[in-house]
Amino acid sequence: MECKVCGQDNPPEARFCANCGATLVAKVEPPSAVAVPGGPPPAAPEVAVKYMGFWIRLGAAIIDAVVVWLVSNVLSSVVYLLPLFLDLSYFLLVVIVSWLPGLLYYWLFIGLKGQTLGKMAVGIKVVNVQGDRPGLGVAALREILGKLISTIVLCLGFLWIAFDNNKQGWHDKIASTYVVKVESRR
Repeated sequence: MECKVCGQDNPPEARFCANCGATLVAKVEPPSAVAVPGGPPPAAPEVAVKYMGFWIRLGAAIIDAVVVWLVSNVLSSVVYLLPLFLDLSYFLLVVIVSWLPGLLYYWLFIGLKGQTLGKMAVGIKVVNVQGDRPGLGVAALREILGKLISTIVLCLGFLWIAFDNNKQGWHDKIASTYVVKVESRR
């Protein structure tokens, strides 16, 4: 499928251009379309996706932060008892309880479902260039390395979403992912 913006040739199943990130419009044949001999071919609807911007993603991030905070608080109550039973330093336990739940939450939800609980609540999802869920490898790249880089530079990687044509943050660009509206199933 050829991109109408940059002319790049993309696989037929791709929903986004691998070169410029533009939405590729795919022709879908309706199931009941029957060509009339000698007449014009039946019209096929066009399928396009809508990129999700900064504010809706911020809302999802706030919901996710509350979920991670609650899980971390429950686990932290256990931290006070663990040094009694295990030979671990208190510092190591604090690091594990503070960082591990959040890392696992984002990595596993995005990798396996394409959505965290916050994204599910607001109706958005993370997809790759083909429009599928990213998978665990891409999710690790996006959620761990990409978000670390986006955060280190005064969170400019997240603010970039508001100004980018495809509404991609730096973490999205690093992993070649997009955040789109969930298509309702009828």
